[in-house]
Amino acid sequence: MSSVKKLERIGLGVALLAVVLLVAACGGTSEEPSAGDHAGTTPDTTGVTDTEIKIGAHFPLSQNPAAAYATIAYGIRTYFDFVNDHGGIYGRKINYLIGDDHYNPADTVEVVRKLVEQDKVFAMVGGLGEDTHSAVWKYLEDRGVPDLFPSTGLAKWSDPVVRTRFAGNPDYITEGRVLGEYIVKTYPGKKVGFLLQNDELGQEGEKGLRQALDNSSVTIAAVERYDPILSDVTAQTQRLKNAGVDVIAAYTMPPQGASMIKTARETLNWDVPFVLTGIDASDIFTALAGVQNTEGIVSTTFGPQISDTDQLGVQEHTKILEKYGRGVPPSNFGLYGSFIGEMTVHILEMAGPDLTRQSFLDAAESVCDWECSTCSYYGNVNMSPTDHRPIEVLVYTRAENGKWVSFGDPVGYESTKECTPPTPPAGYDQQPQIGDILKGTTPSP
Repeated sequence: MSSVKKLERIGLGVALLAVVLLVAACGGTSEEPSAGDHAGTTPDTTGVTDTEIKIGAHFPLSQNPAAAYATIAYGIRTYFDFVNDHGGIYGRKINYLIGDDHYNPADTVEVVRKLVEQDKVFAMVGGLGEDTHSAVWKYLEDRGVPDLFPSTGLAKWSDPVVRTRFAGNPDYITEGRVLGEYIVKTYPGKKVGFLLQNDELGQEGEKGLRQALDNSSVTIAAVERYDPILSDVTAQTQRLKNAGVDVIAAYTMPPQGASMIKTARETLNWDVPFVLTGIDASDIFTALAGVQNTEGIVSTTFGPQISDTDQLGVQEHTKILEKYGRGVPPSNFGLYGSFIGEMTVHILEMAGPDLTRQSFLDAAESVCDWECSTCSYYGNVNMSPTDHRPIEVLVYTRAENGKWVSFGDPVGYESTKECTPPTPPAGYDQQPQIGDILKGTTPSP
């Protein structure tokens, strides 16, 4: 899933400061309740009243080009507003509190502390970013706060499994392997070059790529890396051309990826094929790099694109956005946010009217063969006590005439092979269903 992200690379000193602040805030792990404590017999209803459920998130909303990613949060909020307008969750309205962390880990620590300790949120849903969420994931775990669907694909979010944390995107290692398999099949005997962001994103993507390329006829001829603070990768692209590579595989954010594409096509007059992480398979990336320059680029996706207007889920999202989007234009990021919102609502509904953090986590671990309005395009969602990653399918996609068009069969790697859908709780059948609402068969309260 796919995002314009100017990544502020903070130095070691600031990173250490964030850790110090976090430890100080927690007062040491011996004084804070652990996830195990919260998972005990005492019901934890933090953030829940008879009329409200408080849910928090951290996103860059200002002072950074990465604020374009806020569209994910707005997509989540739009879906919550839609549900609230139709009665909420067993009469409770979702209060979605989005903290502006400027895509700065030190600010993320401050924002999340406020959401947890002052606002008393029930759960965190959809926090953005590798470095930013890495600054708070252990804090949330130690506090027993449900931490759902961070908008990042690092493997560590779900491996190993932690009771309170559920990953969002497909993991970068698996995606790298899927992209590598495409290269092996499409470019046998050729030389590949890597352009990698010099952080966990690039490291995990490279690991997956190498797993697929090892023992194949494809050779790795060059590896270039860039610091996330840099948006111009002209020099790295030039060195890849000088190395004589036949195809480029890249794990970049959209600004750097667009710089690579524009440099190759416009400056170097180089028609080398590109295979990119799904982070770049977005309408925003196409706008940055230019429609003509992106033609033929291959990537991955795990859901429909906003341009897939023949898909029912996209049509439903667009209708909801028109009424509840507060002026936010349609985009792939907003569509992904809508999926996160819909999945969260489904889990809240399955947790039942007597909502606790324990019942919420139980419901999340019991999701089985759930067909949401947008994810069902490629497959239903399963989770379990040993599987905390809801999206385990990827589909190849190709840039064609300014749009991303899927091709080939879905590549599934579902961890939960067999499951039994849980029995819905009392009152579940009275919850309004999205399809019925949009068809006009369920009246507003």
